[in-house]
Amino acid sequence: MPAELAQTLLISHKGVDLHAATARRVMCDRLAGGDRLANLRRCEFHVFGGGIVGEDGAVPTLAMLLGTGRYYNPNKHRFGHFELESAFAWNEGAGGPLPAGWPGRAVGDNSAAPAGLFDDLLGGPAPAGHTAYDVAAWARGQTGGVVSGTLWRLVVRGQVETARTVGEALAVARSGHEGLLVNPHMECWLVACAAARGC
Repeated sequence: MPAELAQTLLISHKGVDLHAATARRVMCDRLAGGDRLANLRRCEFHVFGGGIVGEDGAVPTLAMLLGTGRYYNPNKHRFGHFELESAFAWNEGAGGPLPAGWPGRAVGDNSAAPAGLFDDLLGGPAPAGHTAYDVAAWARGQTGGVVSGTLWRLVVRGQVETARTVGEALAVARSGHEGLLVNPHMECWLVACAAARGC
């Protein structure tokens, strides 16, 4: 993606996210390192704009994404709109870092409190003694003007180095007792982790 403003739409559930709650229970009960998982949250993400153009050459807009009804239901979702100047291409990723500062500056949302919006959509920052391990995963080979995936936040007990090891073991499926959120054969994924925001 050229160094232009890339747009990201993050969408989270207003109520209980049964998908995340079920995944958390399985991880805690069955996976190595699950005893260190304090919380699990998720957002859908859709990256568009900048150098990502549709097959017809058009660049999607936030109004178009919100207007289709495919990406966002105001009755059960909240959203955040972010923009980031980044040269990152969303066509690869195997556990490397998310683009610096991603998803970027909060432009708007459908709540009354846009300050701290990114952390708020993911259930808040990691509490003391914990580390947030964020994993963005998306299917390989997406075409068109939008790259869509899932952003998971694993809140892990311990400091950054421990969280990196535990977070990867819990997230990336490599065996029957390791990983649940990312299929490395079918998906790209990037990560960020820190006791405070950022990596």
